[in-house]
Amino acid sequence: MDSLCLGIETGFCITPSEPDLPVSGDFGEFMLFRLSQSKRPDHKHLCAVIDELSKALAEGNHSRTPVAYFAATCSSLDSLLSADAELPLDVVQPHVVILSLVFPKVSAGVLKRNGLALHLVLSVLRLGSVTPECLISALKCLVHLLTTSVESLMGNEVSEAYSILLNLVTHSDGKTSRGTRTCHSVSGTIAESFQKHLDLAHKSEARSAEGAQQVLYLLSPLKECLALMSKKHIATVIEGFKMLMITRDAFITRPVIDSLNAFCLNPTSEVTAEALVEVLYHAAVLFSAPETSADAMTSTARLMKVGMVRAFSLNRDVCVVKLPGVFNGLKDIIASEHEEAIFAATDALKSLICSCIDESLIREGVNGIRNSNLDVKKSSPTVIEKLCATVESLLDYKYHAVWDMAFQVVSTMFNKLGEESSYFMRKTLEDLSDMQDLPDEGFPYRKQLHECVGSALGAMGPETFLNIVRLNLEANDLSEVNVWLFPILKQYTVGGRLSFSTETIFRMIEIMSHKAQQLKLQGLTAASRSVESLVYSLWALLPSFCNYPVDTVESFEDLGRILCGALQTQAETRGVICTSLNILIQQNKDVVEGKEVPVSDAIPELVRASAPYDSHSAAANLEVIRSCAPKLLDVLSKIFHESAKDDGGSLQSAIGNLASIAEKKTVSKLLFKTLRELLMARKTAIAEDESSVSGMEVDNTADKNSSSNLRARLLIC
Repeated sequence: MDSLCLGIETGFCITPSEPDLPVSGDFGEFMLFRLSQSKRPDHKHLCAVIDELSKALAEGNHSRTPVAYFAATCSSLDSLLSADAELPLDVVQPHVVILSLVFPKVSAGVLKRNGLALHLVLSVLRLGSVTPECLISALKCLVHLLTTSVESLMGNEVSEAYSILLNLVTHSDGKTSRGTRTCHSVSGTIAESFQKHLDLAHKSEARSAEGAQQVLYLLSPLKECLALMSKKHIATVIEGFKMLMITRDAFITRPVIDSLNAFCLNPTSEVTAEALVEVLYHAAVLFSAPETSADAMTSTARLMKVGMVRAFSLNRDVCVVKLPGVFNGLKDIIASEHEEAIFAATDALKSLICSCIDESLIREGVNGIRNSNLDVKKSSPTVIEKLCATVESLLDYKYHAVWDMAFQVVSTMFNKLGEESSYFMRKTLEDLSDMQDLPDEGFPYRKQLHECVGSALGAMGPETFLNIVRLNLEANDLSEVNVWLFPILKQYTVGGRLSFSTETIFRMIEIMSHKAQQLKLQGLTAASRSVESLVYSLWALLPSFCNYPVDTVESFEDLGRILCGALQTQAETRGVICTSLNILIQQNKDVVEGKEVPVSDAIPELVRASAPYDSHSAAANLEVIRSCAPKLLDVLSKIFHESAKDDGGSLQSAIGNLASIAEKKTVSKLLFKTLRELLMARKTAIAEDESSVSGMEVDNTADKNSSSNLRARLLIC
């Protein structure tokens, strides 16, 4: 390939542009004279072939001009390539060299006649064993044909010719400066020809069949070369593509979509955001799903993904204006019955939500809603409101067959908007809640629904979430309580407020506990137990509220007092409380110690909640917990000493975590207290042993509070 690059730069020793190369004189005589002194073997082969061609022309009484040699060389080379015998490459090369020398002296009309010249050049380039010098000459012929006769060339050979040219001039070990200029030259010619025939095809009178035919032929090579064109020619072609999209003819628009896809995927291609967004908008809006093939819809969806992201990187303001139209076009594709197209459109919507919706767009929408609430005149919905309305519409029944895909898009929007989703997607959350009432027989996407509702909870936060979708604990009929929300609240609550637990959740617990007691007094044991299960479900939310809370400094002291009371009076809550304390302490310790927080990109709410945590905020959190540690340790150690068992080791774990952050004097005090109790227990055990020996009957088998049992637990502690 190095020889090829060198040939592109220097050419044959007799170049096709020499001013003394005859146009109407004896080409053969001129060449033989110039090569008569050369001793190179390839020159001798060239002279031999020229001599044979001269004799043939003389026998036929033909002139020996470059045009005559062109015709004779084409005829001879065609015979060589068509023969069944082994191809003599040392004879083929001189023929190709002659063609490369005479092409510039032959008119375009003669070159294009019958398409023989292009056919012969491509046949030589397809050969796998030709010499670099032969490839150089064939390449020169191809470049000349494409730059002078591309308007009149037709068929698949045009596309193949351009593909071969691109391969030769762009894969030459970095030495492509001349090749790049060649590509630009040919690309420019194709772009101008494309525009010319497009204008011809769109004439108001009888639309030119010739122009339309040429446009179709040019669409294939445009896919190969569009990204390599100059910015000016790219703009010309993109404008032409926009005109073709309006035809809504799949036979025409499909190759346009393919060309745009290839163009947008090339990082070096240059185009203005305005031109790109316009043609993408037409592709999205004008492709009607019921009238379009599955392949076309799939290609269009993929184009929207790569194209709009590319346009956003070029000019954010130009891109976002067209986003609502693009979203609607992708929504129509999701409504189709073609699985691949549905997946592509879903992926495109998710990608555009993540890439093209930014803080500025969200803030604009929030301000618009706030202004409307203040009775400030609002002209029309903002872009983000339009996008959210499109996403919400995916929950309409017409999309019921693809609700699993719709839930993915809705979840992505919730995750992108975060807390601000409460401004734009309250109705969406209400619709999701209503879908819970759908019967299982006609609704196979229950799991996906709950995941989507969970993304709404993670984005909005539990407080806002429960203001929109209520637990309905006050219902007289317990079957009307939204118990399906408890697992979602437990799994997806993160970054909430501890104060919400103390002010709201614990208030619910108090009310429901009182209700359970009243039902029990009325003899309604089953109902009482059902309410008690709701109380425990509320308590089970505590660990989730201790998962990266936002107000530990302000609210933990109140929470600590409540937990101390519950630990002493409600034994069934001890495991949940200890787990909550362990989570809260360990997360802050990890941040202070510089340990990497185990955050997965697949859990956006966890990413958001842990982001504000740094060593300073975590240290402040631990300081507040440390101030409450003496009371908590006192209560926990007393419970541990008196309890018969510690299921799961939660009590020990909580005591250990609290002790690890408590002040030394607090830990020392606890240790001395434990040692004193251990000493007393030991003395008591000795006394019991002596009494037993003296004959006293003492039954210790079932005594949970015996001195031996207590001593064992003190030793563990």
